[in-house]
Amino acid sequence: MLALDAPDHLVLGPVGHGVTRYAGEVAEAVGARVVRRLDRVTAGRPVHLHLTDRLFGRAPEDAARAVESLSRRVHLTVTLHDVPQPTDGPVFGARAAAYARMVRASRAWATNSWHEHALVHRWCAVGTAGTVIPLPVLVAGAPVADRETVRPHPVVGVFGYVYPGKGHRQVVRAVSAVRRGGTMARVEVLGGAAPGHGREVEALLRASADRGVPVEVTGRVPEADVVVRLRQVSVPVVAHRNVSASGSLNSWVAAGRRPLVRDGAYAREMAGLRPGTITLFDDSTLVPALESALARPASTWTTPGTDLAPGLEDTAAAYVAWWASADR
Repeated sequence: MLALDAPDHLVLGPVGHGVTRYAGEVAEAVGARVVRRLDRVTAGRPVHLHLTDRLFGRAPEDAARAVESLSRRVHLTVTLHDVPQPTDGPVFGARAAAYARMVRASRAWATNSWHEHALVHRWCAVGTAGTVIPLPVLVAGAPVADRETVRPHPVVGVFGYVYPGKGHRQVVRAVSAVRRGGTMARVEVLGGAAPGHGREVEALLRASADRGVPVEVTGRVPEADVVVRLRQVSVPVVAHRNVSASGSLNSWVAAGRRPLVRDGAYAREMAGLRPGTITLFDDSTLVPALESALARPASTWTTPGTDLAPGLEDTAAAYVAWWASADR
């Protein structure tokens, strides 16, 4: 797809960062010119930025200042990621204030879910309205052969960075209960520590050892290996306690998996958007949900022919239409 009037895309951050990777995918899908440094944007041009405050420095105020400065030089639209919410803890107030400044600085703003839109509307930009363009599922190849992977012990998988609130310890506790019931499952963490959270991995490994649960933390999985690794686990789990939108959830779905997903506003929105692609659990039902999934492996795969839309082409078309409306 090529949109001749697509804004330049300012793509910031390390290649492995989820927001950075997604920004590049959207830019390529719409045929946009990509700029990778703030000081390389062309004054007066329309520019789109996928942003999270954590791409700009240690403090949320750093992001607000950078976006405000950028908005004085270009016609700026933004997609907001990692939207502030009270469960952020002590940094919530500073993050909410920074996002409010960034919304005010932009010509138009978008989120990846109605859940996030409601958070922005309530905590950051009361009285303003953005648009919602869901994260796409980038469908991988057919997973049929991988369904037959045999391992000596069942593997419960969690994908993505390790950080507080991602749910790793809850998964370990649940697997400990499953093991007491006689199923010798183990946990595989497909990812490494989020920047600044190396101690979280150490704490996870100590907690798992105390409970007698084998846990492997793989570190970052190379992009070329992600789909294969996601298809090899016995049961995929997405246990975020503090989620705005989830690229890791979409990665499971793209690989043909039907993960167990902790119930919440975003999870219910995704269950409605793509019926038959996730299984919801709450804090009281994770253990029986794991036991059921381990006993019925087919329940952890999507049924062939399940509609996984929107895909990247749908997302690109939605962005092009939104930018056109924002210019009017």
